[in-house]
Amino acid sequence: MKILFQPYATKRDIQELMGGARWESAAKVFSECKKLEQDPFDIRPTRVPSHLVFKVLGMDYDFTLHQYEQSVY
Repeated sequence: MKILFQPYATKRDIQELMGGARWESAAKVFSECKKLEQDPFDIRPTRVPSHLVFKVLGMDYDFTLHQYEQSVY
């Protein structure tokens, strides 16, 4: 889950975070993040801030990181 360690996420990262959800679902989350980002110049058209992904999904970053660390070690 590289999204935990990167400042920006792609649709593929979002799909992985959602447990391999359908591409359409990941695309919807991505578009909601784009709306929240409010970047008038759209500097990163294929990436959104990772913290917005967690916000849109209603997930706690620290809790997710803790679960990931427990599953790895």
